[in-house]
Amino acid sequence: MLWKILSALSVVCLGTACYFAWSNQKLLVEERKRETYTQANLTEIKAHIAKAEESKKALEAQLASAKQELDATKTSVAETSGKVQSTEQELTLVKTNLDQIATVISKNQKQIEEAGNIKALLEQIDSITKETTQAEAALAAQNQRLAYAQEKVNKLNEEAKAAEEREARGRRGVVDSDFTAKVAHSYTDWGFVVLNKGNAGGVFANADLEVKRGKNVIAKLKVRDVEPNSCVADLVKGSLSDGDHIRSGDLVVAAAEQSANTAPAKSPAGAAPAAGGDAPAAPSAPAPMGNDPFGAPAAPAPAAPAMGSDPFGAPAAAPAPAAPAPAMGSDPFGAPAATPPAGGAPAPSTADPFGTAPPAAK
Repeated sequence: MLWKILSALSVVCLGTACYFAWSNQKLLVEERKRETYTQANLTEIKAHIAKAEESKKALEAQLASAKQELDATKTSVAETSGKVQSTEQELTLVKTNLDQIATVISKNQKQIEEAGNIKALLEQIDSITKETTQAEAALAAQNQRLAYAQEKVNKLNEEAKAAEEREARGRRGVVDSDFTAKVAHSYTDWGFVVLNKGNAGGVFANADLEVKRGKNVIAKLKVRDVEPNSCVADLVKGSLSDGDHIRSGDLVVAAAEQSANTAPAKSPAGAAPAAGGDAPAAPSAPAPMGNDPFGAPAAPAPAAPAMGSDPFGAPAAAPAPAAPAPAMGSDPFGAPAATPPAGGAPAPSTADPFGTAPPAAK
């Protein structure tokens, strides 16, 4: 009788073990499915991180190139300023020589009135007049060189100032007031959109933008990630009406009020983007392949700017026309031309004692 009871207990234990084995097998299958899904999400996140790192390196390389060009422009401005100072010193020396020659001519004219050998004095006056004409020609050439150098300095100063302003606006994240773009892809439910312009189109990180439909502003955006030909902008919470959605093709313009203009500027060297930021919550299921804004192939990089052009895209300034040279023989300081002595003065020399004049601007 005892063995029957033990057999019954064994059957019950065996059945209980089979039930728990079947239940654990089902839980194991579900756990493996969760592990596979987690591994897939981890791989996708690593790919996004690698792509973001590549974009960051490209932007840092562009910024370094722009700084090098700015340093080269500043060096050129300093060299040109030194040349202008040297030219001014030469001009002062020529003016002093001209004053001395004018003094000598005045003394010789007094001696003509008192002396009796008029012929010898006339020859001496002719010689001094030739020297005066040559000095005036040299002074005119120096004036032309000075005007050309000053024009070049002004142009370089304007280019350096424009480059500094663009660099400062890029660091503060302020776009031009007339900036426009289009919504390429809209992910309103996830809290961000993709625009069809990037660094090449004048977009900077942390820029404030507005989405307009007709004449009405329907939402506000904050640029987060920028690539050469596209960018990702987060939707500002509370700026979009309930039930409304941003559509592809909507017009995007610069915000009327830029937060970077009111907030103190941050040093780019010490600032670091917060990890994660206000990233949208991950969806419960993986998005379709065509809806991933980061899965599209990267747009081709913009062509390198032509040598001598502005690194930030501004058109090159047209060279100013050369200043007209003073008439040969006239006084560049405003004194009336001296009356030639009787008998006619010889033709003024056109030789430039200081070298040829710089070519006129085209």
